[in-house]
Formats: sequence, structure tokens, C-alpha cells
Amino acid sequence: MEEVLRDLLGIRAVNFRPLEYNIESDDFTPLGVADSVPDFGTSGDEVFIWHASAGILPITARELIRFGMDAPRGLNLIFSERQLQPDCNSLDTFDFKIIEPKEISNWIGQAVLSGELNVSAISSHNQIMDQSTIPNIIHSEISVLRPLIDNKNWANNRGMEGFSSSPILLSARLWSVVGDLLGPNGERENRKWEIVEDPWSQTLSLLNGIEHLQRAPVLRSIDPLESNWLSRSSLYEEISKIIEERRRGESRETSTTGTVRSMLLEKWSLNIETASISFSKILIPGWEVDLNPKKILHGRNGRLYDS
Repeated sequence: MEEVLRDLLGIRAVNFRPLEYNIESDDFTPLGVADSVPDFGTSGDEVFIWHASAGILPITARELIRFGMDAPRGLNLIFSERQLQPDCNSLDTFDFKIIEPKEISNWIGQAVLSGELNVSAISSHNQIMDQSTIPNIIHSEISVLRPLIDNKNWANNRGMEGFSSSPILLSARLWSVVGDLLGPNGERENRKWEIVEDPWSQTLSLLNGIEHLQRAPVLRSIDPLESNWLSRSSLYEEISKIIEERRRGESRETSTTGTVRSMLLEKWSLNIETASISFSKILIPGWEVDLNPKKILHGRNGRLYDS
């Protein structure tokens, strides 16, 4: 976690640099110092940044007081993976601000979805994860599409500033189609297409050849209703429509004045009967939005769906 935080601070903080500071507490590790960290509204001559690693017990007021006695003078920004006891926020013995676990998760998740960070899942051979508390965790061999919207801009444009959201991943399918495109005069071209089935918007779309897919981060994923997936007959029909091409063809007609050339649009269609069609799982970025009731903000089309 320390490495991930340092990487992201290097991107988001202003003039982030190493912090060499001796402190007796083993619970707080220096991450660095910056002129400001705009994402958390901090500014000043210097912001000293710390990390409190995960633990079973919450941070107590006594721990913070002890840390404050050794901490440098100025604002101390603490990224804590531990929860806080309620009386911690009322302390005024030194200048500090604590970023709690949920805020850290959201901050890192947003950076992963925007492509600023590339975070892969930890192998199950190296770490045991409690699947009852972390449902439907995605592993790194699955790809995720890049988001096309920014949730903060989306909210600002709708007068919804300050709403709470958590990054998630939405299940979808990537269909691979290999087959023949048949021309009007018996021409045949063997081609391959990749098509995204988005069950949330219930649409199919050709995957842009230059679209850069990311490896899926460690985030909770949500599956759609089973009825949202296209039936096989509907899928084949829609795939045929998407793949069909209209190409310019040339014809020659003879008249009393001579030969006339004209341009026609010729239809090239997929031979669906001989095509090989298979799918793999793909993910769409999104956010779970704390509205009443909760909604899912689609990271590609900017629409809200029931969670």
C-alpha cells in the first residue's frame, strides 16, 4: 500500500518529494512531503504525509497525541488503513488531517479507473482473502475498458456536487467473431471482429481497434440481471447487423451516348452459419452512487442504473 500511495502522490500532489524524518512511533511511516495535496484540500508551506498501516485495533487518541509530540511542525496528512476511535477528530494538540480507509480506497480506485495507476490483483497463493467480506473480487487476467466520463465532472454538470460514490466494475462480455464476409458477387473475405455486449445498456458495439484495455484492478464487481443478456438468436441477429458493411461498387451501363459509370453501394454480409463465435468476460468501469435508493453510474455512457 505504501508504494501505491507514493506513486499516486507523485502524480496528484504538488512538488511531492521524500521526507527524511526520525520518529519513535512504529505506527506511522513517512511517505514524503509536498507543497499541497489538492485532492484533500491541503495547502501551506509544507504538508508532511504519513501512512498508518492496517491493523486489528483502531487508532486511539493516545496514539495520536504521542505521534504529535514527535511530528514536524506544520500540517501532517495521515493516510490510515485503520479505523479511528471517535474522540480522535476532536484533538487539537497538533495540526493533522486523517484520510480514513474508505477515502483511501475511493481515491486509489478513481486513479485506477482513470488509467493513472495500474494495479493488479494479488495472487491467492501469496495472500488469503476473506471472500465473505470482499464479494466477487476480480482477478488480473480479466480486462477492463477505460472510462469515458469523470464522475466528478458528471456530478458538477448536474448540480450534484459532493455526492458520495465508490468505484466498482460492471460485468460485460467480449464476443470474438471469426468468419467470412460475403460480397454481392460471391467474393469472400476472412475477418475477425471483437464486439462488446453491454448488458447494462443492453447494446452491442464493435471494439475500437485502438482501444487500450487495462488489466482489472482489485475492485468489487457487479453482475447484471440474467435477463439483460441477449438470447443466442437475438445476439446472432445483432452481430450480423453490426458486422454488415456497405461498400462502394462500380457499374458500367451502355447507352446511345456511350458507356456510363455509376457508383453503387454494395452489401457485404457475415456468413453467420459458418462463423465461429465465442465470448470472454470483460469489465466496464463505474461507480456505486449513494443516492436514495443507490444507483450505478456507468463509466462509459454516463447513465444511472439500479444497483
